[in-house]
Amino acid sequence: MKKLSMVLIAIVLISAISVAGLFATGTEEVQGTEEKVLTIGVDQEAIGLDPHIVTAFSSHRRIDLMYNRLVRLDENLVVVPDLAESWEIPDNLTYIFHLREGVKFHNGRELVADDVKYSLERVMDPKTASPGKSYLALVESVEVVDQYTVKLTLSAPLASLLDSLTSNNLSIVPKEAVEEYGNLQKVAVGTGPFMLDEWVADNSMTLVKNPDYFIEGEPKVDKVIFRVIPEAASLLAGVKSGDLDIATISDGATIRQAKNTSGVVVKSKPGINVRTFGFNTTREPFTDERVRRALALAIDRDEIVMMAEFGMGTPTGPIPVAATDWALPLDELPVNEVNYEKAKALLAEAGYPDGFSFDIVCSATYEGGLAVAQVIQSELKNIGVTANLVVVEWGVYIDRWVKRDFDSMVEIRGGSGEPDRFLYRTLHSTGGVNNFMFADAKTDELLDLGRSQTVPAERKKTYNEVQKVLSEKAPVIFLYSPSESHVLSERVTGFKQVGNGSLYYVTQTDVQ
Repeated sequence: MKKLSMVLIAIVLISAISVAGLFATGTEEVQGTEEKVLTIGVDQEAIGLDPHIVTAFSSHRRIDLMYNRLVRLDENLVVVPDLAESWEIPDNLTYIFHLREGVKFHNGRELVADDVKYSLERVMDPKTASPGKSYLALVESVEVVDQYTVKLTLSAPLASLLDSLTSNNLSIVPKEAVEEYGNLQKVAVGTGPFMLDEWVADNSMTLVKNPDYFIEGEPKVDKVIFRVIPEAASLLAGVKSGDLDIATISDGATIRQAKNTSGVVVKSKPGINVRTFGFNTTREPFTDERVRRALALAIDRDEIVMMAEFGMGTPTGPIPVAATDWALPLDELPVNEVNYEKAKALLAEAGYPDGFSFDIVCSATYEGGLAVAQVIQSELKNIGVTANLVVVEWGVYIDRWVKRDFDSMVEIRGGSGEPDRFLYRTLHSTGGVNNFMFADAKTDELLDLGRSQTVPAERKKTYNEVQKVLSEKAPVIFLYSPSESHVLSERVTGFKQVGNGSLYYVTQTDVQ
């Protein structure tokens, strides 16, 4: 009992010093059989598990392992089969998906075409308030052709549809589970490789192997345990000591330290996500684009990357820099470099010659961007603007994000290699996660045009213009794309990274 008490105390204090035997890793004896356990350290708790509702990365990383979509992204961000083993596109308004047969939900029932129809229509229902609704904005109907075939009919061409269908927000769920629980925020009834076994809030989440998973030989381990450890140093210490098998670490200084630490392996790749500094454009003075542009001209992206990420990121514009087919270089955007004099002139023109004061909502968690907000606060002093940091607990941060209750916020946005999927939902006036309340006719016109174009060269011209317009109007300042980094024990094999931070490949991960 003393040992157990010490374990609980250590977790509460989040000590940077590893406590021997704290986590179950590797293998353990269970009723005479050897059970493989993979323990993953994360810095944030999940904020609900309903795939159609959640927005936080911390939730999506769990959902990755418990649900499936029609299609998914592989480690190269290529769309590949998931629940749909194949599909046809007979014309640019029709998509026909052929489902795998014999796939079972965690409640034992077989998944069929009716479940796809129910799930997509639930996302499309305004009452659900799903952030994935924008992905399906042009879907006119979802039709069950037969038990294993679903047809989507569009009202207009949507070049990004397949890529959008890879989103966790479009996971397939059983109707009976939603009806039983009201929503799926505290339960998980998916078809994924792992099933929810236990969830101890702010401590751990235990997933167990789905014995009926449709991919033979997966998952490789019997159990996955997520441990919530906010301190990056503690995460690294856990991997080094063997208490953790994998740690998702976002702190650049800790990643640098890990690269010089024996007994651990660091995996990093360019990320597709984007750190942003955005404004509630319905609140003064951010109703005036001159004010927003002035602040953009005071922001030094390189300094932010160095100070907040220790260099583990790349400055970017409105399209993630890793989307090389679409992203314009920063020097081709109208507001791309620091210019204090021009910024002050714009403030004076807008009626703020002596600057002004406003709040930045942030959180001490990585997603909440406190370190970034601190650098921004310092940079804005150069143009006489005072930024007050409102540092809130993670759950409060999410609540204020959902309610649009902020002057400005530092966020990390889920990016995409497909520009429509990223920009439409974020900055179209009807976008599902347009928390900036930004409504601009020119932006809407370009985004509507870009999603309807199917010729790549024509789309490229449109999105080049979109990036320039957004840079000029500055409803949000796109700062940088952080590198995706994981620290692994040398015992771990088979783990692959996806540029969007997905943990899907835990299904193929083994631990010796």
